Amino acid sequence: MLINFVITPSKSYQNTMQVIFKNKTFFTTLFFAILLLDIFVKLNLEAIPFRFITKPIIVGSLIIYYLLNNQEEHRRRFIYMCIALSSFLIGDILLIFYEITNAYIIGILLFIIGKLFYAFRFSNEKDFNLTSLMPYFIICFIYMVLIMLLVIDNLGDFFIPAMVYLFASLIVILFAFLRKNEVIKSSYLLVIAGVFTAVVSDSISLIQSFYYENFPFHEILIMLVYGISQYLIVMGITNERKIKEESILF
Repeated sequence: MLINFVITPSKSYQNTMQVIFKNKTFFTTLFFAILLLDIFVKLNLEAIPFRFITKPIIVGSLIIYYLLNNQEEHRRRFIYMCIALSSFLIGDILLIFYEITNAYIIGILLFIIGKLFYAFRFSNEKDFNLTSLMPYFIICFIYMVLIMLLVIDNLGDFFIPAMVYLFASLIVILFAFLRKNEVIKSSYLLVIAGVFTAVVSDSISLIQSFYYENFPFHEILIMLVYGISQYLIVMGITNERKIKEESILF
């Protein structure tokens, strides 16, 4: 009886989890409480063991929310999203050891994988007009070049990972734009906001790591903006409805 009790959660526990993770307001409150707690731990406590507890819960809670609330029509999209979030989760853990070069590089590679699978998830079956994307591509490319010009002298062995990382970010932005007129406006805007917020977090991280070590409030901003970006993307995806579906309703 004891083993069964441990393995099988009680109904009250299951109901509590459902209430928290199926209710957007409750989950949002919980998520930002976790995010702020992790920032507090980062600023005031030892990374080991405390951030091993608080940091993985950030993306971990988003994974649970996604699993309970997704309305994916295609299994492969569900798989893409799970791979993306899992990559960010493992990458987050490895980046706790950012002072260890191998851990840092593997963590960055996992973030690149996460970004690419986000791009796969954002893609749609319809053909897209390259001409319409060109202005976005040019703006994003110029921004990427400017960031690289700032940090290039200090990158050293991290030059290739940094280039690939920024390129992956560019791909994610372009595929996020491709969702326009394919999904409802709220879903589109949430994902776009999340993607651009991620760019802000990435930019601060790169500049602080390779250009200006004393970037103001970087210890707070990087994690806060990163957490917000992941939250917005997951909310946008779980809120996704096709345009044709909305038109039927109205």
